[in-house]
Order: sequence, then C-alpha cells, then structure tokens
Amino acid sequence: MIEIYTDGACSGNPGPGGWAAVIVRDGETEEIGGREARTTSNRMELRAALEALRRVPAGEPVRLFSDSQYLVNGMTSWVRGWKRRGWVTVEGRPVENRDLWEELDRAAGTRVAWEYVRGHTGHTYNERANTIAQAYAAGRQPPPPGTPTPGGTGRPPGPSYLSLVDGVLRRHATWEDCRARVERVSGARFKKCASAADEAAAVAAWGLPPEALETLGAEA
Repeated sequence: MIEIYTDGACSGNPGPGGWAAVIVRDGETEEIGGREARTTSNRMELRAALEALRRVPAGEPVRLFSDSQYLVNGMTSWVRGWKRRGWVTVEGRPVENRDLWEELDRAAGTRVAWEYVRGHTGHTYNERANTIAQAYAAGRQPPPPGTPTPGGTGRPPGPSYLSLVDGVLRRHATWEDCRARVERVSGARFKKCASAADEAAAVAAWGLPPEALETLGAEA
C-alpha cells in the first residue's frame, strides 16, 4: 500500500500558503509541494492531499496520514452528510472550500484509509512535510532531504532502541545492534521506544537534555 504524509501551512490565514506531501511506495520516497499567494491553512491541507492523490495511480490503495483533523474528519465523516444535503452544513450554511472537497472526494473514492497523526511529535515524514510546506509558505525553496528539522528528532518511523554507555547516547535500528553495545557493559542503559515521545521520556529519565536526541541517526 502507498503511504502519503501531507501538511499545509499559511502565513496570515488568509495569506501566502504552502502545501506538501511525502509519498512512500516500493521503498522509494517522493516529495512534492507548492505555493499559493493568498489562501488559508485549511485550503493548503486539502490541496496537499489532493495533489498527492493525483500523483499516484488511480486504482492503487493509499494510506494517507495528516495532522489536520479538518481534513481527516471531513473525509471520514462530514463529507457524506454534506453531499446528502447538497453541500450545506447541518446549520444550513454553504460548505467552505467546497471546490476542493469535491475534487478530493472524487480523487479519493473508496481507496484511501485516512489516518490522523499528531503533529510535531518527531515523526520523520510528518516533520518533513511540515518543513516543505512552511518553506513554500515563506517563499523559499525547501531544504534538501536529510536536513535536520529545527525542534525535530530526525527519528525514523517504527520502533527504535536507545543505548547509553559511558554517557554517550546512541539510537539503533535493531535490538541486536543495541544489545551488542550494552551487553556486559557495567552501568549501560537501554530502552526500546515505539515513538518520539518514548525516546524523549527515556532521555529525561536518564538525566540527559532533550537536545541529546536532535543529532542522532539510526545505526543499522
């Protein structure tokens, strides 16, 4: 299944905005994004999802991750009622951004699993989409892939393993690598982490500053 991570940004709301998507398929990652001179953050969230779905084959199943509850709730719940009532809300008002909702509904069909992911928690692809969208909103070119994200952890998705030996922190992609570092080492500490929040909690428990995570990569 193709995975898509989207984000939108806007300066002023309305104001200049940017949208971005990271598309993961067949082990390859593609990044897309764009800018609009005057828009809103909600429109940029919708635009990001729409352009990403247009980028992948129409018949392919997709799991789309977004930190916008507006987008996820709209596509999983609200849009059915809007269409049934002729694109008006339960209060009888016209649906805002109807043009994008209609396009997105057609592009998605029934092939998309919509998933909400909390923003700014260190998820690599979510953070990267945010970085791209923010850059376009500010009128800049996005930094190259792999550039550290200010305030982010650079943590890859999936489980990780932290080890602390003689005051030196490491992140490992597998338990075998972590064990090889800590086994039979007096005072060594280790922790399996399912999320960036788990990593932050472990680092705090070990008495290290939060920024200790910022420069870590995964040791394969």
